[in-house]
Amino acid sequence: MPKTKEGEKITWKEFMSRWKKGIEGITDEQRLKAQLSGINIQMLGVFFGLIVTGLALESLWWVFIILVGAFTVVLTQRLGVKQQLNLLKKLREQSDEMTLEDALNGA
Repeated sequence: MPKTKEGEKITWKEFMSRWKKGIEGITDEQRLKAQLSGINIQMLGVFFGLIVTGLALESLWWVFIILVGAFTVVLTQRLGVKQQLNLLKKLREQSDEMTLEDALNGA
């Protein structure tokens, strides 16, 4: 049975309700940072997998090929998420610079 931070027991239904409410409050920046962290962990795993299979290349050459492809995909994902995060930060900076008068005039 789940518990709150205070230690009181709550039902699974209440737990899921609170979890859903928390997930709905996540910002785009938080989501992208979490994705980036997960992708970094994936990259690390695939990288070490390449090293291990590289040491036993004669018998695991086919795994090495799969991991090279996986590393390429994960690297591309990381690049895309990083670009999204940079764009979001740039848009946020621009909107912070915009004055109320600019916003009202449609600039």
